[in-house]
Amino acid sequence: MDIHVFLLCYNESALIPHTVHHYRKYLPTCKITVYDNQSTDNSVEIATSLGCTVVSWSSNNILNEYLQISLRNTIWKNVATGWIIMADMDEFVCVTEPQLLEETKQGTTILKIVGINVVGQSTTDDLTDIDLQKLTKYVDNPMESKSLCFLREHITEMNYGPGSHTCTPVGKIKFSKNTYVNKHMEMLGLTFITNKMVRRYARTSLMRKHKMSTHYTNDLVAIKNKYMNTLKKCKQMR
Repeated sequence: MDIHVFLLCYNESALIPHTVHHYRKYLPTCKITVYDNQSTDNSVEIATSLGCTVVSWSSNNILNEYLQISLRNTIWKNVATGWIIMADMDEFVCVTEPQLLEETKQGTTILKIVGINVVGQSTTDDLTDIDLQKLTKYVDNPMESKSLCFLREHITEMNYGPGSHTCTPVGKIKFSKNTYVNKHMEMLGLTFITNKMVRRYARTSLMRKHKMSTHYTNDLVAIKNKYMNTLKKCKQMR
């Protein structure tokens, strides 16, 4: 059974080792391809050292959601068969190889996924003071309930919208009876989320004019308030 994981990347040096570890733990035979948006940190070196295939693409140093939509809808089409995971670097789809094998036997072509925001309390920008695999605090996040995992030979189009929050797949459509978790690894610490938001805000002025990427901000007070309020609302994983 082939399993291909496609990950979009821009300056994700802090997350890449954790993301690769997650997918290799759950899906040890998977092939990981990182589509790097010309990162200025050492994301490419890290991904390469971890055995990922890296493909570079350019958006003229801005966050261009239109190009990302196109990538999410096309980069997996060079694969003929097997399960596809099409995700951002901070999205950890929690499904194992035996589970995918069973879903294949059941005739499933798309996994039903529920999204959560995993919450950490790192005090660093590089996340070296926490173990992302052991975090247990979370809040529900319906926006991360995305159709990120599908069986290629039965799906010809996914037609993802911005951020993959919506899609209209084409092909033999059968959603899984079981529900799988997508861990959104963003709220991992105040320093981490503040720096991420400010950096992304600086690259999204064009997208904001098109009413996209509006969740990014450089308002430090707003970022802190959102993080602290999220921390207060956390549940514990069982």
